Amino acid sequence: MRRWSTRLFLAVTLWVYIAAASAGSVSPNSWRPYVNDRVLVTLGMPKGEVLLKAGEPANKELVSLGTDGHSSITVWTYIRTGYNEEVATLTFSGNRLVKIELYLLKP
Repeated sequence: MRRWSTRLFLAVTLWVYIAAASAGSVSPNSWRPYVNDRVLVTLGMPKGEVLLKAGEPANKELVSLGTDGHSSITVWTYIRTGYNEEVATLTFSGNRLVKIELYLLKP
């Protein structure tokens, strides 16, 4: 009986640990916009869908104009102020999101 209860306790403890660790995690290929943390912006999304989910960025920068068959590169910057200040930069190649970078402003 004791062996069974010990195994059950360990199984439940492991399950709780895994559930808690993954509950708030987000893939490195996604970002929760500051205007609505219930939606997810993920790699591969077109600019229009990102605009719908995240709103207008604080800054849009054309990094490279597409030439010789290469797509243009655009970087959008979103800024969160207040508690946990953060900057998110979203890089687009042509119309598709290809890179998401997050930077904390205060350690």
